[in-house]
Amino acid sequence: MPVQVFIHCPNPADPLILFTDAMAFLNVCTRFITGYLEHEHKIIILDPKKIAKNYLTSNFFADLIGCLPLQLIVPFDECEYPSHTIMFMFKLLRCQSLGAQWKNVIGQLQLTYINYVALKILAMLIMFFHWMTYIHYQVPILCYHVYEKDVAFISWLKHFNIMRNKQSASSLFQKYSTNFYLVCGLCIGAGYYTPLDTHFIPELMMSSSMGLIGLMFLTYAVSALLRLAIYRQYETYCFSGKAKELAEYMEFMRLPKYLQRKVRLFINYKFNEHFFHEDAIRNTINEQIRQDINMHCCQRLVMNVPMFQDMPVALINSIIFSLRQVLYMPGQTVVEFNKPGDSIHLISSGTVAVMDATGREVRCYCIILPTRTRY
Repeated sequence: MPVQVFIHCPNPADPLILFTDAMAFLNVCTRFITGYLEHEHKIIILDPKKIAKNYLTSNFFADLIGCLPLQLIVPFDECEYPSHTIMFMFKLLRCQSLGAQWKNVIGQLQLTYINYVALKILAMLIMFFHWMTYIHYQVPILCYHVYEKDVAFISWLKHFNIMRNKQSASSLFQKYSTNFYLVCGLCIGAGYYTPLDTHFIPELMMSSSMGLIGLMFLTYAVSALLRLAIYRQYETYCFSGKAKELAEYMEFMRLPKYLQRKVRLFINYKFNEHFFHEDAIRNTINEQIRQDINMHCCQRLVMNVPMFQDMPVALINSIIFSLRQVLYMPGQTVVEFNKPGDSIHLISSGTVAVMDATGREVRCYCIILPTRTRY
């Protein structure tokens, strides 16, 4: 719709627009055979009758009106009024269905919170300036059919690169880029110069309202991006503060340099320059969720051992729930020869070597799995 307004008399039967209408209608048809999630009981409904009833009572009529090719209805001949863009208003009813599809696509991409919000703000910026460009061009066209076409008014239309005669008409790109440039100036508060003798009430209202709306939206977008940047650096700042506090503590305790270096290596390797209040997080969730997290992190680790692959599921789950995280640094001893053991050791990531009594390496094991948890 924002692009169609820049065409003086566009083709109502544009193949691309008709194709999008057909795809929207196909989406309406498939909604009657597509299951939905019942949020109250957290179950997926696949019964055709319940699916049809749920869709008919929610977004069916809005989606149906939005997919109709209403742009084929031309109430005025020779594009006397911009009716070709007004009829496109009904297609905005698709926005709710498009929003649901957007959430599905984002869910499939499995983006992090920071990347999701950044992508959302970028899409909002593009759509905001795109539609503001449309409004900036549409208002003068509407005024063309209301105001007297004197010299001052024609001069005002030239300011927006609007020429109604075919001989001096500008291209689509020229009109769009000119109005996009003027919109950017309004939204950042720079505005644009207009002679005093060509001021019109619609122009004053349009420029002032677009300037205020643009400044508010840009303030929101910049503040949201700053919040994301601060949130992204929050864990690093916390880790740096804790690491500095630990260094001061070791200096206060007069620990030797080799021991301080050993502690720093351990902390850097364990937290990977990110700090989490692990005890507070674990106390927030209940035992069942804690077991589910442990199952997700450790199931592949246990099932990778051939001895456990043919055992009952209940026994495997009990082994997983009994695992305890232990982190060993290079050079530390895991198990000593000829000493009784009371546990098994599953290597999640890293390398271990088997030594004989003389300290000679007999065998080396190296296992690296795609998980951050080490046992």
